[in-house]
Amino acid sequence: MPEIAGADETLELLCDEELKIVQKKEGYRFSVDAILLANFIHLKKGERLLDIGTGCGIIPIYMMRKGFCNNMTGIELQPGLFQTAVKNKAINGCENIEFIEGDATSPQIDLKKARFDVAVSNPPYTRKGTGRRSPDDSRHIARHEEHLDLSRLLSLTSSLLHGKGRLYLIYPSTRIGEVMGCARAHRMEPKRLRFIHSREAEESILFLAEFLKDGGAGTVVEKPLYIYKETDYTEEVRSYYTFKGQETWKAS
Repeated sequence: MPEIAGADETLELLCDEELKIVQKKEGYRFSVDAILLANFIHLKKGERLLDIGTGCGIIPIYMMRKGFCNNMTGIELQPGLFQTAVKNKAINGCENIEFIEGDATSPQIDLKKARFDVAVSNPPYTRKGTGRRSPDDSRHIARHEEHLDLSRLLSLTSSLLHGKGRLYLIYPSTRIGEVMGCARAHRMEPKRLRFIHSREAEESILFLAEFLKDGGAGTVVEKPLYIYKETDYTEEVRSYYTFKGQETWKAS
């Protein structure tokens, strides 16, 4: 569909072609992690959602196409990804989504006026100064904590959420101790955890977490999430790539 995707772009048709996502051929591209995170979020009618580091807009647009009509805001630092998110919003007819270009921690972008009920982030996984540097700047910024490290992310979301607001994150399992300690330091109490494994009998590679601002002690550890069965997606992950048969509500 060349009328949608430019010469430097690809068009992904997902969820029985009900979800159309344009991405740049070069640079950062979303992965299954974003889909797993989107399906871990609990979003109630009327709640406002903020996606920090929205990239091409995949998480709020996926949720909108799934049937959630909440007001959602995505903020993205990289101009190219922001422009792609705006394009994807138009392609998918998501009027209730707003995309903002800029650094979420900048005083020039005052998100505190809005205050949110729910925040979500598929953040950079690699600490600044560690790991192999990607030759592509877009990928490097998305994967390394050059602009938004864990402490700043937790501090930011704590300041932007209403009392008892919720935060949803996905992180490497090797960083779970660091994430839990940092979250509590910023008044965010872990309430739900789910460990992600590539396959059964393999160690966890990632984990999903729900945090409650000023929440009490007590965490539910949910059953493991397996991505693959042999070379194919598991039945659960395959179900994330269709909107058929999924019950949700549509906010008025």
